[in-house]
Amino acid sequence: FLGIIGSAIMWYVLKDEDHPDARKMVRKGWIIGIILTVIEFAWWIPFVMIMPFAFMGVDHQQMGQQTQQQIGQQALKQAPQPAPETAQRIIPQQTTEQITLNCSGSAGCFTGIVTRVVDGDTIHVDGNSIRFTLASTPEPNEFGGLEAKQFVEEICPVGSTVLVDEDDGQTEGSYGRMIAVIYCNGINLNEAVIEEGHGYLDSGFCSRSEFSTHSWAQKYGCGTTIQIPVTETAPQPPTEPPTQTIESCDPSYPDVCIAPYPPDLDCGEIEFRNFKVLQPDPHRFDGDKDGIGCES
Repeated sequence: FLGIIGSAIMWYVLKDEDHPDARKMVRKGWIIGIILTVIEFAWWIPFVMIMPFAFMGVDHQQMGQQTQQQIGQQALKQAPQPAPETAQRIIPQQTTEQITLNCSGSAGCFTGIVTRVVDGDTIHVDGNSIRFTLASTPEPNEFGGLEAKQFVEEICPVGSTVLVDEDDGQTEGSYGRMIAVIYCNGINLNEAVIEEGHGYLDSGFCSRSEFSTHSWAQKYGCGTTIQIPVTETAPQPPTEPPTQTIESCDPSYPDVCIAPYPPDLDCGEIEFRNFKVLQPDPHRFDGDKDGIGCES
């Protein structure tokens, strides 16, 4: 098209020129411009003819998808709805205790997602560290510790939804960890690690823990206190004052007197700081292995 316009301009400029090739040049310019214009329009003819059919195909496809969506929505409306009590059930029936979202006691109670399994008695829920109350297992680098961690990962892998019921008697936590009972996939994890032999119940906390009266805690250690009934034949208390009992001290901590393991003690449960630690350090007071425990 521009060739035709250019030829017309060239003819207008050269029409009065007495040049032997002027008319020939104008005629060639017009012919070439017309040919190129026809070729350009001829290339678009098939595309213009095909486009309506292509859009018709898209419209049919969209209509088919809309029809399928309408059929699916109608089927959902006609499907039987679950009973109200089934729809509201969030936490499954537990193995030992009847658990609801209200939990027990008045401390923290929430559901969350497991983001990490640290060891057999500590996991992270939504990034927060949760320590199993009353239950204790070896560290992963100790004998049986890796098996305990793998056991928890099998029944409650990362990504699982759990219910966390904080221990009312230990709301101060331990090393920045919340102390709680954790229910995962219908299982009380605190009870499970003890029942399967991967840990033990730390009876030293029975007097403080909210859960010490629960059946699983009573079964594994909090209910083993033996009381002798008073009878006529029961021995009478001595008249002389009892001698002072000397508390045994763990040799791993020569500068202070700390009770031997078990139970497993944390720095928050003792009064000493920055004391000398010798291996094997059963209470794991020296986390960075520099020979100084519970560094302030």
